[in-house]
Amino acid sequence: MLVQFSVTNYKSIRSQATISCRASSDKEMAENLFEAGKVKLVPCLAVYGANASGKSNLLNALLLMKQMVCGSYARVLKGDRLPYDSFSFSEAQSAPTELDIIFYMNGIKYAYGFAYDGDSIKSEYLYHWPRGREALIFSREGNEFTFPKESMQEQNQLAKRTAPNRLYLVTSNEWNNPLTENAFMWFVTRLLNAHDEDNLYTTSIEAVLQGNDSKSRLLQEMLTADLGLENIEVIERGGKKQIVTYHRIGEGKEENSVYSLLLEQESAGTHFFFSRIGLWLKALAQGGVIAIDEIETSLHPLLTRHLVEMVQDHNINRNHAQLIFTTHDVGLLERTLLRRDQIWFVEKNDKSLESEVFALTEFSPRKTENITKGYLQGRYGAIPFIGEELLWRE
Repeated sequence: MLVQFSVTNYKSIRSQATISCRASSDKEMAENLFEAGKVKLVPCLAVYGANASGKSNLLNALLLMKQMVCGSYARVLKGDRLPYDSFSFSEAQSAPTELDIIFYMNGIKYAYGFAYDGDSIKSEYLYHWPRGREALIFSREGNEFTFPKESMQEQNQLAKRTAPNRLYLVTSNEWNNPLTENAFMWFVTRLLNAHDEDNLYTTSIEAVLQGNDSKSRLLQEMLTADLGLENIEVIERGGKKQIVTYHRIGEGKEENSVYSLLLEQESAGTHFFFSRIGLWLKALAQGGVIAIDEIETSLHPLLTRHLVEMVQDHNINRNHAQLIFTTHDVGLLERTLLRRDQIWFVEKNDKSLESEVFALTEFSPRKTENITKGYLQGRYGAIPFIGEELLWRE
């Protein structure tokens, strides 16, 4: 479960920007909250803002952290460049990028973070709370490491195997260090990227191939989405997997009333929903955190709402899955769907050009306040300024 994420000096973000899943004292929809330790967490965070405000950068920073722990950037060789992309409009362009996160894995709280530039890891740390009290697993300043006395000898050997441009969390897990395994596996199994181009359809295809309950649940969701599908199969052609969809024409049950299409012949909305619904079901089954940019892309507003409702409904979301998404869909701001502490904004400062992140709760909105109307009227900022003068004339 994700508690909090912070990023500093990354693309349009200069000063530290933080999003938090900690619930406020708001009593509305309290049944949808879940507890982690002594903290109550919300299941969803919705991030709003104008185009080019930096919403995607906030989400991409979270996913970059995963990439550096267990993705392509975890496999860098000594001397390889790191994905350093700092804020460009100040002295910050020479400062390191910092990524920090707090989460729960198998009931234990962890705090992990690191700072880096294009050449090396500048600092790194990992703390945990195994018995409710903070305890250091490791910390690092450049190539100088600090470990608890009881694991110092073993971890010092692993530190010597850690290149300046690699995370110790990565190296220690390559050598099966049990002290860091739990935190490492959170990034591998719990943080789910809905835009992973290499595995875009993987989870949905796996559900179809597994058959039985997995396929039935996926088909049920496809039918709920009213996409006109009766069945989905994955077949092998020329050594490649192809996804075939089946449609029934008319009301008859004869075999000749069923016609097939390749998925590539379906609409963009069908593509999007099929590619993501497997990820949703996986997250609900294991308690993962889905990160998705512009959740409404190619989807009808009711379908977008349905995806959010699946995570919001405690009767469906029994394993504490979470969803973090950016959106322009103001229909999701209804008080019956999202609590006030689940709505966040990103706005670009006109003078400094940096993205600023803030929560709706900072405005102390009344329980009866029309959030949609207030947002569109600019009461909370984070909307585009559209000039009244004509940009062209006949």
